[in-house]
Amino acid sequence: MSRTTGRTLELLGLLQTRAAWSGAQLRSRLEVSDRTLRREIEDLRALGYGIEATRGVGGGYRLGPGAAVPPLTLAPDEAVAIAVGLRAAASGVIAGIEDASARALAKLELSLAPVTRNQIASVEHAMVPLLAAQGGIDVETVIVLARAIAERRSIWIRYRSRDAAPSERCVQPHRIVQTAERWYLIAWEPDRRVWRTLRVDRIERVRSDGGSFAPVEIPEHALRTATTRAISTAPYPVRAKVRIHAPPEVVRKVFGPTVAEVSDAGGDTSVLVTGADRPEVIVMYLATSGFTWELEEGDEVREALRRLAEQFSAAAEGESAAGGAAAQDG
Repeated sequence: MSRTTGRTLELLGLLQTRAAWSGAQLRSRLEVSDRTLRREIEDLRALGYGIEATRGVGGGYRLGPGAAVPPLTLAPDEAVAIAVGLRAAASGVIAGIEDASARALAKLELSLAPVTRNQIASVEHAMVPLLAAQGGIDVETVIVLARAIAERRSIWIRYRSRDAAPSERCVQPHRIVQTAERWYLIAWEPDRRVWRTLRVDRIERVRSDGGSFAPVEIPEHALRTATTRAISTAPYPVRAKVRIHAPPEVVRKVFGPTVAEVSDAGGDTSVLVTGADRPEVIVMYLATSGFTWELEEGDEVREALRRLAEQFSAAAEGESAAGGAAAQDG
């Protein structure tokens, strides 16, 4: 039986990372002689992995097509990264993924060296999960959507909007955008000739209609803009447009993509568009931002701004928020 050593696994890991390696490159990386390298290659072949020799000066090696899938070889930091990711996924928005994450983590830990398992245990012990996001996304829905995106297949979905009854619609799915609490499907609706940003947790049913569509390249900035608008502005009855005297990269550090859409207005100023259920919410976000700003659009927000300014001024003078004099000890 061929022996499997740490060097053999290191060689396998190298072959996984590049289409082909020269013999000289492998000898240099492994710090071995040509004879030892050939022996390690034969060990891998004896274990069932198709290692092919390549032509060229000095020759080389590569993993052959159709060979048995090599085992996963991970450096300790890579294993810890995967384990932390699996733990985070268990507290994510996909319903029922907790068990799948736990099973995957258990399999991963069984294949790791004791020192790496101890590192993972230390990280897990140090982590304190807060309230998890509510898992409202069915994992099968995500799988079907991802397959349709990869195969460019149109789908029929039953979608429940924010304040309306569920409706059936045919869409061409293009991308899934993930935020901390929600996942969104970016799709083209051919019947109405509009782009849609749909919450995946509101998709109640999905099936393929068998039709295909031509691929469309959507720039990353367009994806971010469409998703930000759908999250921060479109769902809300109260909206505002604000000019802020700070560059957009600074403003975005305070107002994230789930809160507002921020664009460059030139001259170290930005335009912020946001929405909320109540105008007071927008006023408080702006008042505590630390920026100098002017409200350009939003009558409800302007009225709330005046009302709250009067209340704050009265409170600062020692009067009640309703405008009356504060009670005095006598």
